[in-house]
Amino acid sequence: MTSAFALFLKQCQRELLIQVRQIRFLINSCLFLLIFLFMFPLTLKPEVTLLRTIAPGLVWMAILLSMLLSAERLFQQDYEQGVMEQWLVSGRSLPLLVSAKVIAHWLFNLLPLLILCPLVALLFSLSVWETWVLALTILTGTPALLFLCALVAAFGVGINQRGVLMALILLPLALPLLIFGSGTLTIAMQDLPVRGYLALLLAMSLIAAGFLPYAIAGVIRISHVD
Repeated sequence: MTSAFALFLKQCQRELLIQVRQIRFLINSCLFLLIFLFMFPLTLKPEVTLLRTIAPGLVWMAILLSMLLSAERLFQQDYEQGVMEQWLVSGRSLPLLVSAKVIAHWLFNLLPLLILCPLVALLFSLSVWETWVLALTILTGTPALLFLCALVAAFGVGINQRGVLMALILLPLALPLLIFGSGTLTIAMQDLPVRGYLALLLAMSLIAAGFLPYAIAGVIRISHVD
């Protein structure tokens, strides 16, 4: 157990260092998120009620697409540099390595999303409570979303035009998360309890973190079979 935890921490540290050195990908996804959110209000009538109505679904769709963009090359560099082959022949737990990689990627992308919450609140006239609920939905729902992105990224390793393939695979799988994520913010706008929705988002994330690493590891093994 101790050696597995040490391996997990070491892999997380490695992935965080890689993310820091390639911060341009994080900047690209954040800029995409902001452009996506700014485009729609500018093309609509300046009505607060209309903006607040479309805000939950629009924000979560922007989060989905920005995470898809940031996860497109999640395994590509490891594939091109032969790191995946080293994972397979090392005898170490491949699901554990995958979990550490995805969680480190999530932690690195989480902070900008939380920092942008006040700007989103200002753009769509959200109250302080609604902004807090939005931050909680991001905190509880994005892990499952990123694990799904990692799964489809593993399918797209070594394939040209993988962005199109990732979108086609991901959108149906992410639909429940989009529904409950946007629904939580909608419920908060109606001054209703949101604990049940947050619990469902957290449960989805825990299930995804528990099971999807094994699916991702299986895809990686299959992709390296001659």
